[in-house]
Parts: sequence; C-alpha cells; structure tokens
Amino acid sequence: MPIAIGATAGAPFHCGQPAVWLPQIGSMDAFEPGAEFSTYDGQNRPVQIESFAQMRQLERESEQQARNGEGQPLRFRMLHQDRSNREVNTFGSTPEEKPSPEAIRKFKPVPMGEEPAYGPGVHDGNTSALKDQ
Repeated sequence: MPIAIGATAGAPFHCGQPAVWLPQIGSMDAFEPGAEFSTYDGQNRPVQIESFAQMRQLERESEQQARNGEGQPLRFRMLHQDRSNREVNTFGSTPEEKPSPEAIRKFKPVPMGEEPAYGPGVHDGNTSALKDQ
C-alpha cells in the first residue's frame, strides 16, 4: 500500500467493509490489573513494582549502587529476554569455571597420525573379528 494513500484510507476490505486497523503498540508501560508484585531494592527495602518503567528504574539504581560497591545489580530476566535470546546470558560472561591452562594442556584433543591407532598388541594382521581359515 502506498504511503500517500495512508493505512486508514487504504485499509483492506472484509465482508464488504474496510477493516479497522489495530494500533501497533510494541509494549505498554503498565501491567495487567493484579499483576503487580513485591520485591526488594538494592538496599533490601520492600518495593511494590507496578510498571515496566519502575522495573527499569530499580535496575538502573541497583547497577549504580553496585558500581559504588554496594551489592550486586538487580535484574528482571524476563524483561530483557525473548525468543531470540532465550539461550544467551544477556548479563555478561557465564559464571562457569574456566579450565586452567594445565587442564587444557592435559585434556586437549590429540590429532591422530597417519597410522591407525590400535591398542597394545593389535596390528593390521589381527584386527578382524572373523576367524582365519
């Protein structure tokens, strides 16, 4: 549909009447009634969260307090994650323990040589499971 016509004037017809367009709202800054919840802020005070803006403000305040050495930042994971980044740690590096350089040297994959690697006492002459006749 050309922009010059506009979305309302160029609306498609359904049952002989132009369709009514729904507003394209990505996210509203309010919860459903009764979806408010209680949590604690960075200073361990109880807080009632009633909107996304309040959640973002609480996160920003706790991040600033963490930079000042006053605890860890609060994060509302479901506010930041959707289907596109569900399996990704969105808040920094993973907390998993990294292997030591000694462990990396000890357990690194060893490339196989050109010779087949059989166990001790095994060679090309006795590798078949069939009996010799």
